Formats: sequence, structure tokens, C-alpha cells
Amino acid sequence: MERRAKIRSEIQALWAPINAIYDSGTPFFTKAAIGSLVQQIDEASIRRVQTEPRSLKFSIAGIDGKMVDISLQIGVKHPIPLHWPLPEDGSVLIDAMLSIDLRPIDHLTSIASLYVSNFDLRKAFLTMTVNVLTVPVLLATGEVVPDTSVRPASETRAVLQQEKAKWDASAACRELIATLQIVADASRLPHVDKVVAFACHRLSVVERAERVATEHALVLSIRDFFTRHSPTTTVRCYTQDPIYEDIDREVLEELGMIVLDHPRGFLEVDESTAVFSLAPGIAIRQIVADIARPALMIWDKVCEIPREGSWVGRAEQADNISPRVEEMIKDYTEFPFPSELAGFGSPLAVYVRNYC
Repeated sequence: MERRAKIRSEIQALWAPINAIYDSGTPFFTKAAIGSLVQQIDEASIRRVQTEPRSLKFSIAGIDGKMVDISLQIGVKHPIPLHWPLPEDGSVLIDAMLSIDLRPIDHLTSIASLYVSNFDLRKAFLTMTVNVLTVPVLLATGEVVPDTSVRPASETRAVLQQEKAKWDASAACRELIATLQIVADASRLPHVDKVVAFACHRLSVVERAERVATEHALVLSIRDFFTRHSPTTTVRCYTQDPIYEDIDREVLEELGMIVLDHPRGFLEVDESTAVFSLAPGIAIRQIVADIARPALMIWDKVCEIPREGSWVGRAEQADNISPRVEEMIKDYTEFPFPSELAGFGSPLAVYVRNYC
């Protein structure tokens, strides 16, 4: 208890300097910083699932302007605990995968248990960190043992095709396309030449497969709308979710969706991008607000930040709203999204960038 109280005090002592940096307008996320980390990962030439031991070092700039070197060991094997019955013989626990954590201001300053447990004073000003994930791996194939039931590619493909047909014929789809068409007819629709989707989840898992397939179908319908709207423009379609299985990649790429490893999707977001995100596990809205002003966003409705007390020190959700998100949205016109008709539950909205 004393240690946790000490860490909370250390975090609270950082509120003033971190807020001062934020209030100065310093971006917490930049394409240059994300691109630098991606380049370092590429230059390390490690496999997506690394089973042989390697020593790695990444240099990341903090929002205070100081560089921090992060040294990691990947490919390290661990004994399997007795309480971990794995489904396949020949499975080994390995520090096999890189995990990239993007941390907005409310996570840097949060004293919630999760952030206290993972606090490292040396990384206190880093909005990006790199860690390794320990996962069960089949040594014979080098593949990660899935943490849930996974459908084969044929069934995954069939579910997606079935749900896409339902979505395309749904009232929710008609309402969404009608909204985009109204904006286009009023000559208020910015140019779009790419669609970038974040955190749409795995298609191949049995649980929630229909909803996940509907999300991907929605992304495809956005791409198809802008392809029809600008027939001379090639509209590229990207999707990023670090939990995609190889089966998901195979099925999505068959439909022309380019699957990107996290955080490469953010490098594709620019003023000609339509962004889609539904209840993600990271702060998509805060990251986008720092790096670009997309043509269009369909994501969780931006509501006003509660004004009782300070909003720092609180991180009730991964994709929290910040003052910068609120300021960004002033440059957009909000249109309703038929969330309930789509069966998503979470209140979404369509944001179209205003013309000057």
C-alpha cells in the first residue's frame, strides 16, 4: 500500500509539468515520432512472432524533449505454469511479440490502479513505449496459440460475406449513405482518397463474429461510396488492429483491405482520409487530433468533458475526450449515425470537415 501511495504521489507531482507542456500546444503525437519508431522496428528486422532470442534498443523522444532508450529482450522462453493447460503439444511461452503503447495525457497523469501498476518514472514523459508480450507459441509452426476459438478461413469468409450482404441491405447503411450523399450534393464533402479503420477486432473469432463482420462491411461501404463519388480516384482502404490473426489478414486482403501493423495506420491519416473507429482500446481521437484533420470521421460521439474538478488523473476509458479533441471538432459538422439500427450500441456520429 505504501509503495502504491508513493507512486501516486510521483504521478501527481507530474501533473503540473505535463499539463504545462500540453497547454503550450506541444503535440503529444506526431507522424515524425511514430514514423521514427516504425523505422527502428523495421531496421531491427524482427519477425512478427519472434522465437529466437534478440536484444533490441529503441530511442524515443519524450514530450519534454529528452530522448529515452528502451532496451528489450525478445524471443526469451519461459516455463509453462501448471495452471496453464495449453491446447497443443509443443507449445512454449515466449516473449515473442512487440507491443507498442500510445499514451495520451489522461493516461500519463492517471492514478488509476492500472497506470500506477505500470508506472516507470524514467518513461513518465513518453507518449509512446515499446514492450514485449509473452504468448504461447507452437514451436513447430512459429504461430501464436489463439486465446479463443478461431474459425477457419472458409468460415470467416462466409460470415463476412453474409454480414456484408445484410449490412448493404440494412436501413442503417441506407441512412449512412444518404447522409454522405446529402453532404456531397451540397458540395460540402471534402475529397477522400483513402479510408483508415482502427480497432475493428478479429473476424475469425467465434464470439461477436457477426458484429465484427458488420463493422468491416461498414468500412467497405464507405470505401465504395467514395469510389462512386470520385470515379477517377483510387480509394485505398486500410485497417489496423494488433489482434488480427493471419486468417483475418487473408480474408480482408481478398476484399482489397490493406492490413497494417499498429501503429502504421496513423501514418496514413491525412486531410483526404475518412477515419472509422468504434469503441477502440486506445486513444484514437486524441492521436488523430494531434496528427491530422481528416476529411471525415465516423467514431464515438464527442461529448463535452465533465467540468467538475480536473479532468487529468482520470482515465475511465481508453479513447477519452480531451480539450484538443473538443477544439478539433469545432472545425467539423456533426451528422447523426444510426448506431442503434446498426446494432453497435455505442453512440457514434459522422464528422465532416467544414470548408473554409
